[in-house]
Amino acid sequence: MAKKTFPCGHKGKGKFCHRCEQEHKAQELKLMEKERNEEWQYLFNKDEINLRKLPNKTLVNKARNIISSINSGDSYTKFKGKRMRYNRDVISIPLNHDFRVIYHDCSSGLKLQSLLSHEEYNVKKPGNKS
Repeated sequence: MAKKTFPCGHKGKGKFCHRCEQEHKAQELKLMEKERNEEWQYLFNKDEINLRKLPNKTLVNKARNIISSINSGDSYTKFKGKRMRYNRDVISIPLNHDFRVIYHDCSSGLKLQSLLSHEEYNVKKPGNKS
């Protein structure tokens, strides 16, 4: 089979230009990735607290699962959450060694307060409003 020139100007053997086809598929993948990223960013706008500082999707999903479970009535102890000694109304739930989700126990129930990194958690007592 002899080489022929395709309408795009490339030369090759076959029924279509494989180079242009490969570029087209790469462009489609790029578009799909952009759409997935936009959807992911949109989910951050729906969160009760800012979860953007979490380093990966696994931790973000874990935090969302914990928050939704506690909002639906599960106990914080299921997620290894503990009350703080200096203020028994503050509840700390670990996501991993680096991040904690902080709840405040009000008369109306548990209220989501913040997400703290390890450094923020150790430097500032999470119950203080300053």
